[in-house]
Amino acid sequence: MIALVGTMPLRSVERSVLVLSLTVSIAGCDRVRSHQGESLARTYCAACHEFPDPSLLDKKTWQSGVLPRMKARVGVQAKSLYDETSQSPYMVTLSSRISEKDWNKIVAYYREQAPNELPSQSLPSEPTLDPPFFPAVPFSPGLKSSGIITLLKVDSVRERIYVGDAGLSTLQIFDFNRRIRSTIRLSSPAIDLIIHKDHLLVLEVGILDPNDQARGSLVRYDFASTDSLRVAGVVLESLLRPVFVRELPSDAADRREFIVCEYGNNQGRLALYRPVGNDYQREVLDGSPGAIRFELRDMNGDGAPDLVALFAQGDERIVLFENDGHGGFSEKERTLARFPPVYGSMHFSLEDFNGDGAPDIVYVNGDNFDYSSILKPYHGVRILENDGQNNFREKFFFPIYGAARTEVDDFDGDGRLDILVTSDFSDFKQHPERGIIFLKGLGDYKFRPFAFRAAAANQWNLTAVAHLNKNAFPDIIVGAMDIGNIARIQRRGYAQPAAIPLLLLENRVPEHSRVAPR
Repeated sequence: MIALVGTMPLRSVERSVLVLSLTVSIAGCDRVRSHQGESLARTYCAACHEFPDPSLLDKKTWQSGVLPRMKARVGVQAKSLYDETSQSPYMVTLSSRISEKDWNKIVAYYREQAPNELPSQSLPSEPTLDPPFFPAVPFSPGLKSSGIITLLKVDSVRERIYVGDAGLSTLQIFDFNRRIRSTIRLSSPAIDLIIHKDHLLVLEVGILDPNDQARGSLVRYDFASTDSLRVAGVVLESLLRPVFVRELPSDAADRREFIVCEYGNNQGRLALYRPVGNDYQREVLDGSPGAIRFELRDMNGDGAPDLVALFAQGDERIVLFENDGHGGFSEKERTLARFPPVYGSMHFSLEDFNGDGAPDIVYVNGDNFDYSSILKPYHGVRILENDGQNNFREKFFFPIYGAARTEVDDFDGDGRLDILVTSDFSDFKQHPERGIIFLKGLGDYKFRPFAFRAAAANQWNLTAVAHLNKNAFPDIIVGAMDIGNIARIQRRGYAQPAAIPLLLLENRVPEHSRVAPR
């Protein structure tokens, strides 16, 4: 710069010094504003969930997708009566309002710090196409379906498979030869199922789209004959968009307790329902929305089943409710793992990958049907290892765009756990075959990946395991989640027929390859 000054006229030098001074001054202001914005974001944005780092999304998605939706939630005053009245009355907002000036500093911070675009996923190893031991074929060729499969359950005793089609609001029953035996129409889409000897308990979601209306229910259907069902009555009603239900073990056959994940939207809950007289009394374990799944497992070694639950919808986390020893669960929940609000938590299960007797967590994130529908490098499946004291740390991550669900089992009988992963939002342009990934366990948290050409036929979500071919190894049924048809129903009220709504991965591992369980 000194050398350049000697060759420039005085007025040019003055002008350059002025420009440089202004540039330094503006940069300094930007740094101050960015620092203030970060401080405000860590105060306000982290008040309800884990702090979302700007690097998690690109500039455009922050500015036009996520931040405008978050503005009302942090209490920024609406600019018009229309904006004020159009907000959901159930939307949780901060009790201490933030000013428009401070909100603009938060926006500036994300705009300045976020990358222009997110990096692509980098896989540990490239998947091999179409494993010969798991050929993928249509489950039922020519099946009439919307491709929006919201229920997939197997009854191994009766050898029946139950399929819920949300676009048609039907429950279909198939036998193990993949022949359809009956179809019944429901009042709303089936989302989960409890199977009994003489009846089914069907969890009906009410309204599938995001909403805060308590329209969900648990309905009893009795078997009139082998595959014929008739409505017997409503067991639970006024549920907030329920997505998952389980019974608690009980000696009382007709008056059992239920735990329901009521995902909701702005309001929701994880609730225990106890029979009282001819009705059920609700005991709310957690009153926040986003409860999506839970497992009952003895986590502290006292012999009583504890409750481990996954929450999405903002404050994404896995929490533990310890059994209180009196037929309930502790009011104080312990957070086992917490994730940023844009992670899109979808599924988890408890599995023992290192054989130490302490259950590890298999965590799946890939929900992309929201305000940030871009390919995210942190979508995929993770194994969080348990240290034996219910402290968890990540030991394995395999990136999968739009990861939705896992099925964990020793599918090839070699004594090691394998993982099948489905995806609702795979990279359709570059790698549509990665809509279904099979991770063959090699031990010590190492896996060999396989992908399936058949996955390009749809988007995939639900899975179920069944021994359809009568050998020693489980087959896998995969249900579609046709997001395009969901959008068509929202816009036009009808869906196009789905070409392949269900896939069967037929396990053809040779019998002689099986080894003794470890």
